[in-house]
Amino acid sequence: MTAAMRSHQNSTKSDRLAAGKSVAPGVAGSLLLDLRRPLYLSRHFQQICTAMVAESLFGEDLTPLQWTTLACIDRIPGIDQRRLAEAVGIVPVNAGQVVDQLESMGLVDRRTNGADRRARELRLTARGTKLRRRLIPKNLAANNRVLAPLAPRERELFLDLLVRVIKGNWTHTRPGAGRRKRGSCQSPPNRT
Repeated sequence: MTAAMRSHQNSTKSDRLAAGKSVAPGVAGSLLLDLRRPLYLSRHFQQICTAMVAESLFGEDLTPLQWTTLACIDRIPGIDQRRLAEAVGIVPVNAGQVVDQLESMGLVDRRTNGADRRARELRLTARGTKLRRRLIPKNLAANNRVLAPLAPRERELFLDLLVRVIKGNWTHTRPGAGRRKRGSCQSPPNRT
């Protein structure tokens, strides 16, 4: 058992509430300590991250996926939809749908790539850039709230370790990886 786990077990619920930290309810809290598996924990972590970012976007008519797409286009102006899909971790068809939505909102512009006329370069419009700049502080605050239960030094270590795990397993980051394929769970033939 790690020192952090011992400290967590020794602190009372009121201590954690007084410190501004959330408290996992009874059974769920004990399950988190018992089910220390990446899949189980990553699912809950993803839910927490998505919920907090969604809260930061409240009233903006943007989903967390649209926000992530805007951020990616902002960081890599001229990115094409295929590379955008890879960067965001979604299939190209979904990337196209998200870009369609953002384009209809006046936040993203598609331009023909001069070297490959089939490819479309994506860029934020002036409106998209203005919205992104306005929302960055809210997004940073949401991400800081996700990591609030950790000390500042632990936050950096956690992110460094998370990046290392992701880079070390990058070949498995394709959308839909691990999902059951359609028809793979066929019922046995009827033997009458």
